[in-house]
Amino acid sequence: MADPNNDVAKKSDQHSEVVTTRVNVAFPFSQIRVQQPTEDVAELAVLLHDLAVVLADVAPGPKTAEIAKRAQALATRLK
Repeated sequence: MADPNNDVAKKSDQHSEVVTTRVNVAFPFSQIRVQQPTEDVAELAVLLHDLAVVLADVAPGPKTAEIAKRAQALATRLK
């Protein structure tokens, strides 16, 4: 007697189709340009530092001092 599971497997193999999809992905590496920060970004960094100093005055503590220090370093780096 034939195994019913084996017959089902043979039938599904006969009617199966193989579908393939090919996708090409291109990255614009030749388009990457490094630019200096604009004046607006540098001005925003100074503003961030000023706000961090005000925050340190309102809520003093080691965390706000660290934020003010990091903001100052960012503003100096972007000048």
